Amino acid sequence: MPSSVSHRKIGRIIMKKDWQAFVLLLAPLIIYLILMVFIPLVIAVLSSFGLTKVAPGMPGKFTLQGYIDFFDPEKPNIQCLWFTIKITFIATLLSTALGYSLALFFKFRGTKLTTPISMILRIPLFTPYLITAFMWFTLLFPRGYIGIIFKKLLVEYFALLDKPLPLISDPFGIGIIVCSVWMRFPVAFMIMYGLFGMVDPSLEEAGRNLGARTWTIIKRIYFPLTKYGLLSAITLNFLALFIAFSVPFILGASWPQFLSVFIYVNAKQKGDWLMGYTTSVIYIAISLLISFIYTKSLGKRSVG
Repeated sequence: MPSSVSHRKIGRIIMKKDWQAFVLLLAPLIIYLILMVFIPLVIAVLSSFGLTKVAPGMPGKFTLQGYIDFFDPEKPNIQCLWFTIKITFIATLLSTALGYSLALFFKFRGTKLTTPISMILRIPLFTPYLITAFMWFTLLFPRGYIGIIFKKLLVEYFALLDKPLPLISDPFGIGIIVCSVWMRFPVAFMIMYGLFGMVDPSLEEAGRNLGARTWTIIKRIYFPLTKYGLLSAITLNFLALFIAFSVPFILGASWPQFLSVFIYVNAKQKGDWLMGYTTSVIYIAISLLISFIYTKSLGKRSVG
């Protein structure tokens, strides 16, 4: 009996020490999240309702004026939001499709992802966004290589246009889309290439033996088995491009503006911090909503 009691005491001591060690390990992360994520988020939400005076011009009392102005159809805020969603959606589709197609090409050609090829494909991932934006500004500028090629082909050679199509600072966001696709297609490629490699080769062999064509194999085998990986790539690319600032700031036009640039202009240049905080909270809410939908989709997969 005494021995059993002593064993219980020893067990409690060990559990207590393990718990203390666990808390000590998590403490830096928890402190970081509180100071760098939770507190700024709370300040932003309160400021969007005018309840703080962290910036000049804030009312310091409760108001819904920021949200009323943002959703006013006569003001440009909604136009910025839809422009941001549209450009992000197009760039996400193109970058994911490019990465997906390239991964399929590597798979069906039996090409190994060697170190040199891997390093080349990962260059966009390790290039700072600001450097990338200026690089594409140089290429897409009317006197840049791509700008000159487009002018020669579309205006002088094929005569499809009367004047060169602006590729930067244009109202259609062409420069933003091109740069965004280059930055994010490696993410989709890396995810899909790894997933394609995990698919049992015997499934493709069985399909070939039954006379299935390549498109049928993709549609019936690879796509169903990797659709959640594709969803991950789409979500990661969309969120990364949706909150981007450097690329739309450098390559975008003065109007319409990306929502991140719109926040900067309102807060820093116009001094309208209330609208800046309100737009930021809406920005965060949309991102959290997309993350929630993605998480729920993965939850359905695990339940199924």
